Amino acid sequence: MSKKVDQATIIILDIGKNTSNDDKKEKSFFENAIECTKRIIERKIMSQGKDLVGIVLLGSKKTKNNLAEQCPGDFKRIELLIDLEMPSWKMIRDLPTAPTIAKGDWFDALIVAADYFKNCFSGYKTQNRRIILMTNFESPSKVDESQFEQVLNGFKEDDFQVDVLGYDIYTDIYKNADVGYIKKLVDSTNGVSALFNDTLRYLLFHKKRHLNPMPWNVDLCIGPNIKIPVSSYLRIKDEAVVKSWTKAVLDPVTGSASATEAATKKTVYLNPENKDVVKSPEIIKGFHYGQELIPFLDVDKSLLYNSGEKSLTVYGFTDAKRVQWQNLNGEGLSYVFGRKGDKKAQDAVRILVECLLESNLVGIVRRVYNNGNAPRMYALIPVIDTNDYVCLSMVGICFKEEIKYMAFPQIEKVTCSEEQIDTFKKLIKAMDLTNAYKDDYDDNEAFPVAETISPSIQYVLDCIAFRAMNPGKPLPPPRKDIMTLFKVPELIEKNAIDIVDKLKTLFVLKKVEVKKRNTKQNVTNETMVNEVNELISDLPKVDLPVSLKSNKINTIGTLDPVNDYKQLKELGKPFKDIVTEMTNAIECLFNSNSDAHCTRALNAMEFLRMESINSDPSSYNTWLRNLKITLHNLKKDDVIELIQEKQLNYIIKDENSLSKYDSNYDESKFYEMDTAPILTETDVSTEVHDFFKDM
Repeated sequence: MSKKVDQATIIILDIGKNTSNDDKKEKSFFENAIECTKRIIERKIMSQGKDLVGIVLLGSKKTKNNLAEQCPGDFKRIELLIDLEMPSWKMIRDLPTAPTIAKGDWFDALIVAADYFKNCFSGYKTQNRRIILMTNFESPSKVDESQFEQVLNGFKEDDFQVDVLGYDIYTDIYKNADVGYIKKLVDSTNGVSALFNDTLRYLLFHKKRHLNPMPWNVDLCIGPNIKIPVSSYLRIKDEAVVKSWTKAVLDPVTGSASATEAATKKTVYLNPENKDVVKSPEIIKGFHYGQELIPFLDVDKSLLYNSGEKSLTVYGFTDAKRVQWQNLNGEGLSYVFGRKGDKKAQDAVRILVECLLESNLVGIVRRVYNNGNAPRMYALIPVIDTNDYVCLSMVGICFKEEIKYMAFPQIEKVTCSEEQIDTFKKLIKAMDLTNAYKDDYDDNEAFPVAETISPSIQYVLDCIAFRAMNPGKPLPPPRKDIMTLFKVPELIEKNAIDIVDKLKTLFVLKKVEVKKRNTKQNVTNETMVNEVNELISDLPKVDLPVSLKSNKINTIGTLDPVNDYKQLKELGKPFKDIVTEMTNAIECLFNSNSDAHCTRALNAMEFLRMESINSDPSSYNTWLRNLKITLHNLKKDDVIELIQEKQLNYIIKDENSLSKYDSNYDESKFYEMDTAPILTETDVSTEVHDFFKDM
């Protein structure tokens, strides 16, 4: 049975005397052709496609082809260097390194390539057969009109595609008489012609192999009676650059790797007490739970959770506003269509999409990919694309354990002047990526969505290609073409310079210097005390006024907050200000990881509660409420337990009549109402229920 391949390509590479160049300042035609051939083979290797590549040398020192053997004296200086085979790094290594002094006939080389396809190429099935010709046509051909028409008709019948690289046959058509023939051949076979600069620019980045999407067929179940045959296609999925690696053993003598040899591995179970080998019938499987080993017998398998068969079940519908991007995971995006060939299923999906859009709802579904797989929850979001297709986008929803809760301080409201706002608007307009380039570019937009390539993937593939050709050299840095993807377009940078300078004058920022502790110097307390005493002894003694000798307290610190509170109270500072400073000091002590700081914070909190009982309890109760929310979000429930053990809860009416809390206040409701995570719910409106009931 013939193997199926995507494309079979024969590259005719002219290495004759006509491709050399005496001017060493510029690259010769031979150097550009070799570089272009390497890039073509390299791209086919990286794409891991089912392509075959062959190399025919034109102007070679040898004559090696099937037609030369059949017709002695003809088809000279044409060598079949590499037969049609899967592209490999060996192909690149076997390419010639210098041009020859011979010349060959490019038209004969085309006939040799076509003959190889017809008479020597077997065992493969392909519909795309391509011949790439790289020559500068400076070596004239012996083609005549009658022979050319015969070859042209043969190329059309066999569906050959002829491409010419390195020579523009459309602009230089009158420079050489042979160009008229090749132009007619390229046009008749739907081929292309491009210069080396344009070709290398096209081959600048590695391209992923195009694969036809495979559908995941399942029934979309809505309630007990509605089942819609649908197909899910993967739209976005994060995948590894190289999915599988072939392990090889490096031969220390030859320095080459061998994929046929490998190191053998043997698993042995030992008894940790007497180091005896345990035989397989005596082995019991188990799991690590912390430091303990939990045995898991075959009998316990019946108690495992069974997710059921492959399914896609709608649990309900909810308001689209409740499904926010924070609650969605990044495991990929799929599109759900009605089953291909099923008109009723496609109409049902269209009706469902229109109803969800009209009601501003999304569906919540449970998906089991295959029998025995763990279930996952997904959101079905209606999509009506501009390409005139209607579908449902399916994206995963995070479970509660996957969501991280973070508490942030409140941002103070800032008022801006009209000049500041207008300058920001100008900056946004100047940095518009849709007009990032001038009109001489093909597209004015920079970094278009779904078209910008990944720099990291390109660099990984570059490293693989470099290591294959240079096994002993260190990896190079990313090339210039990849680093340009990180740069701001010149036009945007130029337009934004003046506006950014104006913003600097409108918004004066103060630089905050964060002092870092020097952990490198290992200085003991004794040496520090000695250095300070020596420094003090050298200083002259000055008599200070009495007013300066007393230590004035301006704010409450964390060293002795109770004493600072008393001093500020004696100085006549307002009660609200003192309470605010006291609570800030207590929160700083709680945020530290020291047990001594926590004890100091509890003592200060006890003192503040007694002071609030004798005055206004509202400040203490409000602060305690916010403190518990913050501690609960930061998973510091142990601190909340310490507060309750010390009986430092809210001040109730029995202690102060101004309090809003009575003795029967249930604090558990506080956590249910204020600290429960806002997750996506599955509420179904009665209108949707009635609609599907009628169906």
